[in-house]
Amino acid sequence: MDIEDTLLMIPGPVKVAPRVLRAMSKPMISHRSGEFGAIYSECAELLKEFFQTKNQIAIMTGSGTLGMDAAVA
Repeated sequence: MDIEDTLLMIPGPVKVAPRVLRAMSKPMISHRSGEFGAIYSECAELLKEFFQTKNQIAIMTGSGTLGMDAAVA
């Protein structure tokens, strides 16, 4: 089989924009840091505005499976 005849049915490899590479090269922010807490709070407030709600917003980080588990819980 010739490599050029191979059809990859996977999510990558893909080309990545230079600005994305720069962003990904920065140090990670710990989920226990004050900086993360500030970002989380800002995101929650923006989501409240977007969804036009005064209720509490829960931002869940995880895979699609987590979303399905949360939906049926």
